[in-house]
This record gives sequence, structure tokens and C-alpha cells, in this order.
Amino acid sequence: MPQVFLNRTIDDEFGDSVSGALPTYRPDYYWNVGTSCTICEVHPDPTLAFNHTWHDTSQLPGHAPVSVTLDFVGTAIYVFCIAPPMMTNVVTLYNLNFTLDGVRSGTFSYSPTSTTDFVYNLSVVSLESLANEAHTLLVSTDDSENGSIFLFDYAVYTTVEGKPSMAVGTIVGCVVGGIFTILLVLVFLFFKRRNKKRESSPVLSVEPFHTSNPPPRLPRKSAVNSQTTLVQALDTGATLRTPPTPGPPSSESRSPSGRSESRSDTPPPVYVPDNGN
Repeated sequence: MPQVFLNRTIDDEFGDSVSGALPTYRPDYYWNVGTSCTICEVHPDPTLAFNHTWHDTSQLPGHAPVSVTLDFVGTAIYVFCIAPPMMTNVVTLYNLNFTLDGVRSGTFSYSPTSTTDFVYNLSVVSLESLANEAHTLLVSTDDSENGSIFLFDYAVYTTVEGKPSMAVGTIVGCVVGGIFTILLVLVFLFFKRRNKKRESSPVLSVEPFHTSNPPPRLPRKSAVNSQTTLVQALDTGATLRTPPTPGPPSSESRSPSGRSESRSDTPPPVYVPDNGN
């Protein structure tokens, strides 16, 4: 459930519009229900009062103060009264002070300027920016020498229900931040993997080519050297004879003695040195 701010009322007669908790009046015998009060000096119009009711009291100069206590749970509270016009021999001034949770929180003073008109919905207390928790507000007359009238009509307080929901800007910021973080992680993993592949690959070393020291040139064998080698071979007196090409093998051959000998193969060619004959 999203967070919802609600205004609730505390009527002087009927109390809290939700819980039904009633205001506490002290001293209670100093307070009178306005619509039925026969000893009261001022008489507002009931049709203009909230829920057509109010509570009436006065503090005469030199007497003890009177007060009303309101319990509520909320973040703000506003107290409204009825102010009478100027009247002869009647205290019509407002001199109030208020205390929230045991801490004095402010004062209120008012002097009427009209001799005929009542003022309704007169804001005498306004406290805001409170923690959304239980509070106790005490509103009392000031024990000054001027005295004070106190016609309490009603109070309004603001309470909060539900849990606070994230604003649209916060949600968008979280989404964008999450996407950016994911991209950073992916980029980091990509470069880490590429560096790992480079480290595992063999490194080939290539010697640079230097043009200042050309490789040595191998000597060629000339035709003269070949001829010289051939002449040296002839000077040794060796003759290389090529044996005749053998014919088909024959089953018989004659020896120098005239007898026939059986040959199973032809003898291989031989190298016969030439002795100069």
C-alpha cells in the first residue's frame, strides 16, 4: 500500500473522528458545554461552530490556568477556537501557551477588534513536520494578569498510513545505474578474457633483417675446374671401360679348353685398369 496522508478531526464534544478518543479538560469543573451553558457570558452561533458544539472556559486574572489535552498519532496538528467580540466587563482576550510531548512549543495571543462579530475557525496552534508517531498536545491559558478566554471548538491532525513508495525519478535512477554497472562488468570481463588469451599464445621471435652485412656468397664451380679434374683423372692412366651390353643368358659357354660349361648367370662388368698397352 502506498503512503497516504489523511486529515482527521478531534471534536470538542465527540472526540477523535476515527478512534473516538475524547479531549481531556482540566480542571473539568471549569469547563462548560457551550450550547447548554446558562452561566456563560458569550454565546456564539451554534450553526457556525464545527459539529455545532464548543467548550467554554475562562481564566480570570490571578486565577489558575485551565487546559485541554489532545492525544493523536500524526505529523501535524492544528487547533481552532471561537473568538468573541469586545464586551464590557468580560475577558475576551486570548493568551495561550502549548506544550507538545512535554516540551513547550509556543504561545498565542489575540485581541478582538470588533464589538459585534464573532470569529470562527480561529487557528490558535499550528505544529507541523512531526514524526508520524503518538503525540500529546497540552493547550492552556497563560496565567498572566490579563487573563484569557478559551472557547475550544475542534482540532485537525494529519496522519500517515502505508509505506512510502519510491519516486519515479528514484526508480529511473536505479534502473540506469544498474544497466551502467552491468555494462562495466561486461567490459571488464571482455578485456580480462582477451588478455588471458594473449598470455597463453606462443610468442614468435623474428630476427630483424640487416642490410649492412649481406650474407657471404658461395663460390661457383667453373667449367675450368671441371676440365682440370678430368685431365687429372686421365693422367693417372686409368681407363674406364664400359662393358658390353649383355645378351640373353645362354645355358652353355665354352671354356678355353673346349669343354662346355654350364653357366647360371652372366658375370658383372669389371673395371680393368689400362697399363698403357
